[in-house]
Amino acid sequence: MADKPRDSEAQAALSRNLLEHDKRAYEQLRIKCGALGKVEDEHLFFRREMELTGRLSPWYTRATYWLYHLVSDYGYSYWRPIAGMVGVWYFWSLFYALHFMARDQLHLCMDRLELLRSAAGLSFANIFAVFGFYRRFPSDLLVDPTVVTVLLTVSETLLGFVFLFFLGLGLRTRFRLR
Repeated sequence: MADKPRDSEAQAALSRNLLEHDKRAYEQLRIKCGALGKVEDEHLFFRREMELTGRLSPWYTRATYWLYHLVSDYGYSYWRPIAGMVGVWYFWSLFYALHFMARDQLHLCMDRLELLRSAAGLSFANIFAVFGFYRRFPSDLLVDPTVVTVLLTVSETLLGFVFLFFLGLGLRTRFRLR
C-alpha cells in the first residue's frame, strides 16, 4: 500500500516530463519550419505547442489557453470569431429587447418589432464601437440608461473588441499577412 502513492507520483512526473519533452520538440519543429518558410507547418506546430503549454500550466491559467483555443484555434481560425460576434449580436439583441420591453415608458412610443430592430442596431453599434458606429446610432433607447443597460453595453463592447482582435489575428495568420 505504501508503494502506490509513490507509483502514482512517479507516473505523474514521468507523464509531465514526456509532455515537456514533446513541447520542446514542437518548439524546435516550429523554429525549423519558420526558418524554411513553411508558414502552415510552423503554425501547426505552434498550435500543438500551445496545447501542451496549456496542459502543463498551473490550474489557474489553463482557462486562458482553453479560451484562446475555443475562440480562435490559437489564432488560426477566422470563422470562430465571426461566429462569436454573430452569437454576441444575437443574444445581446435579445437581452436589450427584453430589458427595454420591461421598461414601461418605451411601450408608449415603440411597437415590439421596432424595439427589436433598434435593439439589434444598438447591439451592432456596441460590437463595432471601435469603428465609431455608436455615434451614428439614434440614442432614443439610451436617453435614460439604467445600470443594467450600462453593464450590457460595456460587456458587449468588450466582447466585440476581443472577437475583432481574434478575427484580425486569424485573417493575418491564415492569409500570411505579416
